[in-house]
Amino acid sequence: MVTVTKCREHGGRCPEGALDFSSNLNLLGPPKWLLRLAHECLEFGALLKYPDYRYGALREAIATFYGVDPSLVIPVNGAAEAIHVLPLALRVKTLVVLEPTFGDHACLEEVLGLTVRRLYYKEVGNRFVPPSPEEVARALTGVRGPAAILVSDPNNPTGSSLRCGWVEELTSLMPPNTALIIDVAFKEFSEPLALQRFAGLGGVVIVASFTKTLAVPGLRAGFVFSSDTRVCSLMESVRQAWNVNGLAECIIRRALTECGGELRRYLSLTRDVVRGEREYLVRALASLGLKVFESEAPYVLVKHEWIENPGLTEELLRRGYCVRDASSFHGLSKHYTRVAVRLRNEAEGLIKVLEEVLSHGPGSH
Repeated sequence: MVTVTKCREHGGRCPEGALDFSSNLNLLGPPKWLLRLAHECLEFGALLKYPDYRYGALREAIATFYGVDPSLVIPVNGAAEAIHVLPLALRVKTLVVLEPTFGDHACLEEVLGLTVRRLYYKEVGNRFVPPSPEEVARALTGVRGPAAILVSDPNNPTGSSLRCGWVEELTSLMPPNTALIIDVAFKEFSEPLALQRFAGLGGVVIVASFTKTLAVPGLRAGFVFSSDTRVCSLMESVRQAWNVNGLAECIIRRALTECGGELRRYLSLTRDVVRGEREYLVRALASLGLKVFESEAPYVLVKHEWIENPGLTEELLRRGYCVRDASSFHGLSKHYTRVAVRLRNEAEGLIKVLEEVLSHGPGSH
């Protein structure tokens, strides 16, 4: 029997037939032109040869699409790979994590002997507010050796975004030999990813993913961007030679170069649809007496004081709906659940079933 450590708990592991509100993929599904590219890449033999382990064409495609220097881009096997490899590449001794957040960094604590210092978002009304730049900087007081700060924007699972100027203020306070790692896997659901903003900020490392925005979780493709050439050099040295498979390389490269206009229109439509469907979901969940937190992401965090998890999630699953028990996130209790934004008819079904569960309580059928 394979044992999965508690540090590695994710959505998307729903039984067949259940409607998945636990993983945060683009509710529009993959665009038809992307699926066409996938078929063509297979036909052209993408699986029959090694990809270019230097990924020159893929770097160029990513850099051109986002308007940055290709030498500052490192292709990765999804954002999760970057979060695992960066502490190793940067020889990090102390990791300051703004919790709750994507939890795979916890798997590295014992393996790499990391000292992890956790700071927590504060629940203020119906918002989660991140620690101030000053608080984060104070957490680095007395740290010896290389350090890193890990934050997600928008935050997973709360959906909260960093306020304008937060990153710039923190970088001005960070001690030398410190990196600020920002996971922006969900950023393009609320606004275009503007990498140029970070081009002059030393120590900032951006971790991006194509998986969520293109609704292709099985493809595994993303990238790291940093204007710090030392970070890029170290990351390049540590990453596996063929870390992005040939099929993913072909599809993403061609999507960015041959279908750039279609991709931008798809992302723009995604933002409009997610905004409207999220507003409906927030209103509907709140009408059931649940506390719903402000979100800039394709999911919302819900608080239910009178019922605990896994009771709530198990009851929903019995009725064919899979949501994310958020109690595995540091700083959240059994009274929190993350719900993905999906299309209206699917969300209406969840609301109807959720109303039934909440009115009758766990154990009712």
